[in-house]
Amino acid sequence: MFVHRLSSRAAGAVRRWNGEPARRSTPAPTPELILFEYEASPWCRRVRETLGVLGLAALIKPCPRETLRAEGAFGATSRHRPEAAAAAAEAGASSRLSFPLLVDRTAGVTLSDSAAICEHLWSLYGGGVERPTLDQALNPRRRTLLDFPLLAAPSALRPWPEAGLMLAPSEPNQQPLLLYGCEADAGSRLVREALCCLQLEYRSQPRPLSAPLPALEDPNSGFAAFGARQALEHLDRTHRTGEALGWLAPLPSPNLGEARMHPVLARMLGR
Repeated sequence: MFVHRLSSRAAGAVRRWNGEPARRSTPAPTPELILFEYEASPWCRRVRETLGVLGLAALIKPCPRETLRAEGAFGATSRHRPEAAAAAAEAGASSRLSFPLLVDRTAGVTLSDSAAICEHLWSLYGGGVERPTLDQALNPRRRTLLDFPLLAAPSALRPWPEAGLMLAPSEPNQQPLLLYGCEADAGSRLVREALCCLQLEYRSQPRPLSAPLPALEDPNSGFAAFGARQALEHLDRTHRTGEALGWLAPLPSPNLGEARMHPVLARMLGR
């Protein structure tokens, strides 16, 4: 636990603890947002930071990977990727499933590009927000060569499959869990990683770093507690049924997604 907490703190530090709710001159709006994402994705991190800065709650439907061998692949054990694929296809957002994917039911739009999602959120729900200089520097409207390295750095510090990257078998939850957390908080990150791997749908409610974090509520069992250790123990005891898939996990069979092999891997295999 010490190594995980230390590396999680370092992951927040490389982003300078960005993602904390900013000052608002007006009450935060309450749009109906559904975000399909996975914790280890750099581009998903950008959207989560924007949601945090804006103080917007969202229903998170985690879509961890089943393989690293191809983009867009998923099998029968994937709980939310089929829904994400259907939403993307209906909106014509992408011919291939990619993340993050935001469904804004209030605005009636579905978006699959992180920059477009962030621009959409600021345009519709950023009124009255004093945007932090740090967030403007880390998440500029125009992409730069530093975008990906800076977004990927937290994942590089936590490269393990169970750190919000690969799917782990679990018992599904009938009702969404509720997580009060902050993108930059070390404990909140550990809980999000577990929720992601276990594919547990949850409602994310941003809180400042000064608040007691994280706080997890599970209406399926009546569990409610502060602190990452208690939350992780509850998730393991109540929902987990196995370990996360490894880095070398093969393509799922049957593959239900439109998969594209990673270019580097394709060259290594001579394809």
